[in-house]
Amino acid sequence: MTTRHSFPAWARIAGPGALLAALACLHPWLEQTMARHMGLELPALVLAGWLAGAYAGPGLARALAPWNANGLPGLLFAACVSGFWMLPAALDVAVLHPAVGTAKVASLVAAGLLLQASWSAAGIVIQAFFVLNWFWMTLGAGLIYQEAPQQLCSVYLADEQLHAGRAVAAWAVVGLAMWLWHVVRAAIRSDASPQDALPPRPLPAGPG
Repeated sequence: MTTRHSFPAWARIAGPGALLAALACLHPWLEQTMARHMGLELPALVLAGWLAGAYAGPGLARALAPWNANGLPGLLFAACVSGFWMLPAALDVAVLHPAVGTAKVASLVAAGLLLQASWSAAGIVIQAFFVLNWFWMTLGAGLIYQEAPQQLCSVYLADEQLHAGRAVAAWAVVGLAMWLWHVVRAAIRSDASPQDALPPRPLPAGPG
């Protein structure tokens, strides 16, 4: 099963634009606290990119295929972007400098877009490598934010780190659980239908 059909058609068409518009309207409220910034805004930007990739369909994966072998460069880019915006200094400059805040939005949306376009081509082994490394990185960041005795961000107070760390750790667990569910469901379908195999499937041929 490809990720193209993971969302209803209406969500793939209207979702990315509506979500980005909502995030733009809620931008001051979302970045008012560290927990909302890290627990709501950052994941929502990645989701907007993922929805845009789902709307673009297999044509996007075909266009990226020459430099996105097995989806690995795309997944690596998504992991690096995800890790960078967990850094306290990155959060500070994103809040204090509008140009960096715009770069944050663009990079996270691009990460979601490439994540979606790379997912099916990656196959179960590369997916596992990416997901497990992302899980430990994200869980570790969440625990550090919860346990750090000193203030890590200049724009957020130290007592906000506990809630932000819990949100980040929760996303790590949710992400791992979603991938495990995807693996189990694919295995069940593979048993029921031999043509639905876990290894990566070739992209559909383009016109002509």
